[in-house]
Amino acid sequence: MSVRVERAKSDSPRLPLTLLGAAVCGLLGYRGALAVPWPREMESGGGRSGAMEPDEPAGPAAAVDGGRAVVLAPAAAVPRAPVRVNAGALQGCGDGEETDLAPASCDAPAAVEAALRARLAEVLSRCPSAMEAARDPSRMLSIGLRVDRPRRRLAVLLGRSSSVADRLSYVACVREQMGPLEALWALPAAHPRYLYYFVARFGPLRADDVAPTPAPTATPEPTPAAVPTPAPAPAATPEPASAGLPSAADLQRMRSLGPAAVTWSVAIIRDAPRTGAIVGRLVQGTAVEMVDRRGAWYAIRWGRIGTNVGWTFRQAIGQ
Repeated sequence: MSVRVERAKSDSPRLPLTLLGAAVCGLLGYRGALAVPWPREMESGGGRSGAMEPDEPAGPAAAVDGGRAVVLAPAAAVPRAPVRVNAGALQGCGDGEETDLAPASCDAPAAVEAALRARLAEVLSRCPSAMEAARDPSRMLSIGLRVDRPRRRLAVLLGRSSSVADRLSYVACVREQMGPLEALWALPAAHPRYLYYFVARFGPLRADDVAPTPAPTATPEPTPAAVPTPAPAPAATPEPASAGLPSAADLQRMRSLGPAAVTWSVAIIRDAPRTGAIVGRLVQGTAVEMVDRRGAWYAIRWGRIGTNVGWTFRQAIGQ
């Protein structure tokens, strides 16, 4: 038994319809493919929309913010705050572990103080809070530097009289930025340890920080002889702040009112109560001797032979 298969003839009436349907489907499929929004990152270089544009390199000093490259200012372009550091006040020195010798017993090496002051001024000008402090020149920063030459260490202390904002940030800044100090350790000095306190001010100087320049004397205009010219009243001479107070020699001879000790981290010593010039600073724990009192201020003596005298606020010595 055999099976006979007949092939469709070319003149079959269904063949034209089949070819037409295939052509229509192909055309619709091609147009649909063109209408699909294909992602650009999936296209090749010769696609309909072209290849993606390469990202521009941001460089080593750039960051991305919302898809945009933002060039950051280099560290060298950060402005420095104007700062003035006064000459350091030597608070003491020591041959042992403590700086227990009075300033009068120390050799006060000028080269050590100058090196510390120059380096401190450079560091403070770059501290993060310096530019903000420069907006108010009336505020000040008191910084203590304890030099330990045998260990080649520098301890940083904050003075209690500091009035700048974020004053603890300056202590951290100075601790991190003061070194290296190889030139300091090479300077000659008689004692292994010294303690200095420096006062720094930021921004433009105040009027009372600059020595006033005397104004030129104006020549008075001639007056008619018939009209007598009254003589100008003499300018009143301001009374010095120390008027009526015992002198330093008197304080050294006065009878003691009792012993005391510094309770503040740093006690400021003046040559007269409240408005006197600063003559020293004593660290916490320093033993003193009270010899006189004016209101809330005490005259004290300190040091091994009691030759150092001055005035300090009563709370600074626990009174």
